[in-house]
Amino acid sequence: MTRRLAAATITGLALATAPVIVSAVGAQPAPASQVPTVAAAANGAWTTYHRDNARTGYDSTQPTATGATTGWVSTTLDGSVYAEPLVYNGIVFAATLQGTVYALNQTDGVIAWSTNVGTPMTKPSSQCGNVSPLGILGTPVIDVAAGRIYVSEILAADSAWHVFGIDLTTHGVVLNTTIPSSTGTGFDWTIEQQRGALALANGYVYVPFGGRIGDCGPYHGWVIGVATNGSPTVTYYESPTTAEGIWAPGGVAIDDSTGNVFFALGNAIPCAGAVNSDSIIRTASTLGAATSFFQPQDWSANWCVPDQDMGSVSPVLISPSLMFVTGKYGQGFLLNPTNLGGTNGQLFPSGAPYTGVDVCVGDHGAASYGSVAYANGRVYFSCESNGIVSLSVNTSTPSFSSCDATCTAAGTWHVGGLGTMSSPIVAGGAVWAISTSGGGLYGFNATTGAQIFHSANFSASRFSTPSEAGSQIFAGAGNVIRSFNMVTGCSSVTLTAAPPTSAPVSSTVTLTANATGPTCVSPQYRFWIRPAAGSWTMVQDYSASNTYNWTSTTPAGSYYLGVHARALASTAPFESLASIPYTLKKKLLPGEADI
Repeated sequence: MTRRLAAATITGLALATAPVIVSAVGAQPAPASQVPTVAAAANGAWTTYHRDNARTGYDSTQPTATGATTGWVSTTLDGSVYAEPLVYNGIVFAATLQGTVYALNQTDGVIAWSTNVGTPMTKPSSQCGNVSPLGILGTPVIDVAAGRIYVSEILAADSAWHVFGIDLTTHGVVLNTTIPSSTGTGFDWTIEQQRGALALANGYVYVPFGGRIGDCGPYHGWVIGVATNGSPTVTYYESPTTAEGIWAPGGVAIDDSTGNVFFALGNAIPCAGAVNSDSIIRTASTLGAATSFFQPQDWSANWCVPDQDMGSVSPVLISPSLMFVTGKYGQGFLLNPTNLGGTNGQLFPSGAPYTGVDVCVGDHGAASYGSVAYANGRVYFSCESNGIVSLSVNTSTPSFSSCDATCTAAGTWHVGGLGTMSSPIVAGGAVWAISTSGGGLYGFNATTGAQIFHSANFSASRFSTPSEAGSQIFAGAGNVIRSFNMVTGCSSVTLTAAPPTSAPVSSTVTLTANATGPTCVSPQYRFWIRPAAGSWTMVQDYSASNTYNWTSTTPAGSYYLGVHARALASTAPFESLASIPYTLKKKLLPGEADI
């Protein structure tokens, strides 16, 4: 591995000196390997579906975006991409239905390496379902500590579902665990589909399963726990009643503070006498039986019988004590993850008397699919054929605004007329979502819903959702990955000093900054000073002045001088930043040489 020491950079509200890690391309076992034309440089990370185990889909580290520009498009991959792209250490990871994991250079999209985990099963015509081949459908997960990416697919060679771990350095398969057909009451590959995202915690890769479209056979909902240490023994949750699939694209959510695992069950077949149909389930880290559950009061009449199951949308953890859920029936709930409350046990709306709260433009038929994003007191989700909805959430007195047929409630915004949209994510103060009707990528102001970006049209797979890292957005689009670059108001700033590199202690150093950008209106500047072995200190807060005169009384030595810049109307901590090294020299006495 090659390392380059970069100039000091400013991160968050503070400033820090950091090396840029440049990864070399290692040994490649797969035939699709190419050497990138630009060395991979780490720029943010998105290592699991919707960025974190809570499934919030929110990156809080990026400055406010005013739009986006089109970036690179990858070469054609060997199959369709349904999984959300992941990003780590300068590499964008894409998984295909042909069972191949591609590592694309984050800078230019060129293939750095690829690994195929085996030929996937092709769905026989006699079986139900609408996906074939049965390669990697659910979003993988990256194990940063172990340096692996985990995926799941069913192999043609043995007609069994496997979980594979691919080493990110050697690119070889270092873990291959088979999910036994003898698991639970019997795990039948012919009627199970692995659609939900994988998750990593507690020494396990959690892999959710549901049925296939057409509800063929007496399938169950499953979460399989595969040990990351290579143990062939799996742990599992199996739904108590037939069907109750765990198929939402977000898979499971995990409370990192407790290790508890949460997921949504679809409707039972039959509904009569069912246990936990249309429920949110909590299990311990080792899975097993539910330790708590939630189920709507009207689960049978309005959710199960008309096939409007809760399991179409993954739960999102707002905090260890608050969770938001919705589903195909188009009504929402706030739950307490420490005690999900059982039937009609939600925190909001009230259970006595119970009146459901609409969240999808009053739609009660196949209203919402996918996952919910959460950021800064708002939830964001797609409504089938009704665009994107955002609701304000009161987290102290649990409640949220509604979206009925008019969708005009205070605290709610709705952007319609877009066709079917993917599950949204939030980054740079904007909501980003893909039109799975072929309309391309959209960006909306996260507070108001005002559109700030629309790309050219492109096709995308059902339930496709974008990811983001380092102000770049990545979208699976059929059998390619497309990138986009978020644009900020003052997207660039330079910093110079006079004298340029060094000055004696107690002399005056004049810092001059110059911010530019597509909408860099009335730029504001904030200046910082940092000794090489110390922390940053702000010496002049935001103002229109692009200069600062530093008269040092500090000891001689190495320093960093920094600046934040943003447009006048921006509320971002910063939109661009720069820093330079500087040396304070000892003040010379008469006759003393400068050495």
